[in-house]
Amino acid sequence: MNKIMKKICVLKGGDSFEREVSLVSAKECTSAIRQLGYETCEFDFTGDIMDLILHIQQEKPDCVFNSLHGGSGENGNVQAILNFLRVPYTHSGVMASSIAMHKYLSGNLFECNGIRVPKNNFERWDDFVKKPDFPCPFVIKPVDSGSSDGVHIINDPSELNDIVWEYGDMVLVSDYIPGLELTVGLLNDKPLAVTNIISSIGFYDYQNKYTAGKTFHEIPAHVPDFIQQEALQVAEKAHKLIGCRCVSRSDFRYNDVTQELFLLEVNTQPGMTPLSLLPEQAKFVGISFEKLIQCMIEQSSYDE
Repeated sequence: MNKIMKKICVLKGGDSFEREVSLVSAKECTSAIRQLGYETCEFDFTGDIMDLILHIQQEKPDCVFNSLHGGSGENGNVQAILNFLRVPYTHSGVMASSIAMHKYLSGNLFECNGIRVPKNNFERWDDFVKKPDFPCPFVIKPVDSGSSDGVHIINDPSELNDIVWEYGDMVLVSDYIPGLELTVGLLNDKPLAVTNIISSIGFYDYQNKYTAGKTFHEIPAHVPDFIQQEALQVAEKAHKLIGCRCVSRSDFRYNDVTQELFLLEVNTQPGMTPLSLLPEQAKFVGISFEKLIQCMIEQSSYDE
């Protein structure tokens, strides 16, 4: 888009489990956008599409900064509305958002294009609980949620009986990959760095992600050079394969015994909170938070 941006509408809140994270991201982004000299307005999206349409038509922003996480703000629905309104918006478009959000579809796409992923099964929850035919240990997670919401590491099938499943009829079942949790952020479609995420207790779940002091980010990750390069290359390949725009973050598991790297997923709406990984990686390579936001605004677009 060559249009000169003057007024930015920050889209925040949302209708997903990640609403509170979105509000924190939006606060940080709005502050940076104002420091950059843009006129701003904010819209707290609660899932009402007509309210969103009316707000955009009334405010007439030059760009929508999408600070939503999860739900319709990340799965392509909101992106489709903004396409219809022909308003440029940050982050990825409809196709990339919808594919990345569906972990089973994206996992199949990655595997078909030569990217190593854990073995994944797409199961009906009620049937799987009765007959969990998957070798332990394994991981269960919602097929289309974020922030590690609903993720469980299962060491014995009996543990499934204690889980209240609130994520629809289906569940994604995956091999558990022992080792390290790595992540790679991308800006302007290029990888930034490799971070090793070290949680004080358990794995990188919602509490560890968004509670200060519970997680240590080792940047750059202390892994072999060939794994560093593989992670950077695979993250860029996955980003382009899905068709992401400007920013994304790819999450990996690295088995440091077999020295194998597995791509778990691509996030098209990475967090922008003070504890988030993408801004931290940008800062590590010399890009300030304001410059990161500026780049995202400059790369905003809509699908023709």
